[in-house]
Amino acid sequence: MVSLLVVAVLAMGSSAGASEQITIETLLSWNATSFQRHLVTVEGVVSAMIALPPTANTRCRVLYGRAAFMIDDETGILPVEILGNCNPNAYDELPQDGDRVRVTGIVEVMSTNPPRQVRIQAMNIHILSPAY
Repeated sequence: MVSLLVVAVLAMGSSAGASEQITIETLLSWNATSFQRHLVTVEGVVSAMIALPPTANTRCRVLYGRAAFMIDDETGILPVEILGNCNPNAYDELPQDGDRVRVTGIVEVMSTNPPRQVRIQAMNIHILSPAY
């Protein structure tokens, strides 16, 4: 099992403590705002993976491993954002399309009106089973 730890400085606070395992359907439900800035864990399959180029950063010279993808847990689909870290090898640890992953991250609710817009800002990604 491969694990990617994403170290990020968040401007917003998050709920302290352990993450809550949850379905995407629940995150997209009428009470989506109750999960705003909460730490949650979802499992599903990666699609539409996009690795973004390195960028300058104040914490480290260059921020590597920035990416975005969709996760599908059979109850729904959500976008996941990876902020990256200072490790030049971070791209090697990113998930690929078709990988089954467990993502722990902070919930961001951008719109509560249907269709609700919710995404997860990844803090930790475990590749449970690679696509290959």
